[in-house]
This record gives sequence, structure tokens and C-alpha cells, in this order.
Amino acid sequence: MKAIDPRQTTLSLPTLSVRAIKLVLALIAGVMGVGVYCAGFISSAAPAAERQEEILDDEASNLDVILRELEREDSSLLGVDKKKALKGAINFFRPFPGGNGRSCATCHNPRDGFSLSPATVEARWQRLQRARRINPNADDPLFRPIDADDGDQDFTLLRTRALIKVRVPLPDRVRMTDDPTATHVTLSRAVPPLNMLKHTAPYQQDRTAKTLEEQALGAINAHMEPTVQPTEEFLETVAEFQRHIFSSPKVRKLSKAIDAGGPIPDIDPPLTTFERRGKERFDFFCAKCHGGPSQTQNLENRVSPPFDGSTNPVSLNVVVSNPPPTGFPLSPIQGPGFDLPPQRFTVALPNGTSVVLVSSDPGTVLTDIHALETVGGNQVFNRFDVPQLRGINKTAPYFHDHRAKTLEDVVKHYQQFFFFINVVRGFPLPQIPDEDIAPIVAYMKKAL
Repeated sequence: MKAIDPRQTTLSLPTLSVRAIKLVLALIAGVMGVGVYCAGFISSAAPAAERQEEILDDEASNLDVILRELEREDSSLLGVDKKKALKGAINFFRPFPGGNGRSCATCHNPRDGFSLSPATVEARWQRLQRARRINPNADDPLFRPIDADDGDQDFTLLRTRALIKVRVPLPDRVRMTDDPTATHVTLSRAVPPLNMLKHTAPYQQDRTAKTLEEQALGAINAHMEPTVQPTEEFLETVAEFQRHIFSSPKVRKLSKAIDAGGPIPDIDPPLTTFERRGKERFDFFCAKCHGGPSQTQNLENRVSPPFDGSTNPVSLNVVVSNPPPTGFPLSPIQGPGFDLPPQRFTVALPNGTSVVLVSSDPGTVLTDIHALETVGGNQVFNRFDVPQLRGINKTAPYFHDHRAKTLEDVVKHYQQFFFFINVVRGFPLPQIPDEDIAPIVAYMKKAL
């Protein structure tokens, strides 16, 4: 693929004002006043006059507010290139030139904490159906065959769970049992929220992207079907914009304190007695793995032994992918209505033998070469990155496959998981009593 001319992908912003921003928005959105803009503007496949479909889109409507917030930021303390961040915001929200009509914001919706919720997907789907009753060629870039269950027009998982398709290369020692010649596996995963990204590398649930530039490039190639590759400047500006995304002003304040290397402020709002109890129990049960200022540090080896030879492993298996192990108690996020189709993986072990493992999503074992080389993957299956939790009350549903609809379901699942590790596996782990669930959830909804 050839590189895009930078003039096609970024805008010169030496004296960018809110008024100028609105002019940009008008160009991007076209007739956005009625929620529609012409497909010819965003695609090089054919001139506008030759394309009759209409594109329904919400992305540009969020850009004005985002750019206003960036303009108000005081970047003098941190030396942040605000001009680059402003360019990045426009590149993040407008359709990628030469792509399939999507932008980064197509799936990273600000109203969903820069993730994607089933409610948002279904609202867009219903609006598309209404538009098609007037214009059969109406379109929405969110719905593309690459994310369809059948590779065409069946968007059941996208509509009901907001899951997109991810193709992951198979390591040399892992093969699909039922298709040994396959070089990739297709998995259904949620769109990760964007928050405090400068402090949470590496990125993606399986920790595949070391930098935000690498993450942006991977997303463009995986989900936007580009006919041309983004420039280095495009990727750098999008990455800079993402470093400015925070779930609240208090989280931005926390980020600045981390950057400055000074004391970490307490950013919790005023708490009731009940919520303070929840914070105490959260710190005891949850913050051991969601630790540190960024909430991504595993501070203790208390979930399970470090099977891969490491201490404080950075990815963990908390029994989300199905099927669960033998003896795992009934969980509110497992079983019919929650489970995804499992696939069989043949893993070659260091001793020359192999083992067949079954999982709906094996997680970091497909990308963690160290784990594979140490134990062959059979003890590190179904591990995922430890995510930060701030802004979590805006990003339901939860986990890498959106199987937990509420925070109550999340905590109840961990109650069963802790019981399983302690009672069934025999590793000491404190148990979450029933009376602690409500205060933990209350604290998470209030403070995180």
C-alpha cells in the first residue's frame, strides 16, 4: 500500500479557533443537521455523483466538544504539543481517507467512555433501518461485513453485545485443531475504553500493541479496510490526542501528578459511610491486582501460582472465557446466553508432546512468547491484560467479551472466582462475603 499524502489526512492548525473548528465540522458532516452526509466525501471508491447511498453517522457531532476541551487545557506544565493533539482529534473523528467509511470514533464512542455499548449499536441499527425505508441504499459505517457473524449482514453479536471481530496470528506452536493449516484465529471482542492511556501501555486486551501509534495502525488495518496506509504524522497525532483522553477532570489531575513524579492525590469524591466501607473492601479485594496509580499493577501473587515463572504476572485468567474449568461454581456471567462458540487449539509443548485446549478466547497466550516457551501455554490459557477501572461506570458491559452486564455481576463473578481458587484449587485467597458486594459496587459507581 502507498502512503497517504499528509495533506489528505491532517489539517494545518496554526491558529485554530472554535469558529474554524465549526467550519471543519461543517465540511466533515455535510448535511449533519439531519444526521446524514454524502458517502462520496469519505470514500475514494467513486465520486459523490456516482454513489447514491447515504451514510448515517454520529462521530462528527462529538468533535466540537472534544476540541473545545483540548483548547482549554494548559499544556505549558507538561510541554504537550497541543497543536498535534488538536490535529489528532480531527483525524480520530473523521472517516479515514481511503477506508470503508469508519473513523476511530465509529467504535470508540465518547458517550460510552470511548468504548462501544450494545445500546449505542442497537440505536444506530434501528436508525439505519428507518433510513432504509426512505432510501434503500442508506448506510452506516459501523455495520461492515468484516464484523458480521456470517461475514455478510448478520450483526447479531455486534447488536446484542457490541463485539467486533479480531483476527489474531497464531504462534508457531499453536494450531487450530480443526483447521491445522490456519494461520490466524478470528475472535469476538469488546472495544476497549480509552482513558489514562499514557500510563497503561501496552494496549489491547491481549497486550499486543506496545505504543499508541502501533495500536492506531493495527486498528486502521484491521477495521477500516484501508486502500492506502496512514502517514507517520497521522499516527502520531492520533496517539497524541488519545493521551489527552480522561474519564474526568480529577483523573486528568491524577495523570499530571504521575507525570510530575510528586505525591498522588486522593481523587475520590465525598463518600458516605456505606461507600467508605466499599472503598475499604475494594482496596482489600480488588486493588491487589488493579494496583498502583494507574490501577494496572498486579501487586501480589495471590490469584494463582506464577505458572509462567514470573512474579506478579501482568495478565491473569479470572475464568471469563468459556468453558470454565471443572469445579467452577455457577457464575452470573457463564452459561447459555453468555458463552461464545469455543474453538479447539493444539499447543505443542516443550517436551515434544502436544495438548488440545478449548476456549472461546485464549487471550495473551497467542501473543506471549515467553509464556509459551516456558510451559507451552497449557497453564497460561485464557489470560488477559489487567485494565484500569476509572470511568468504569460509563463503560458497561464488562470483560473482554462483554458478558457481564452490570458491576454487580462483575463482583459476584469474582466472588465465585475467589471461592474456586481457594476451595477447589486450594490456594489461599480471601473470600468475598455477600454483605461486601453492595458497598463495593456503590464505591465503584461513585468514585471510579
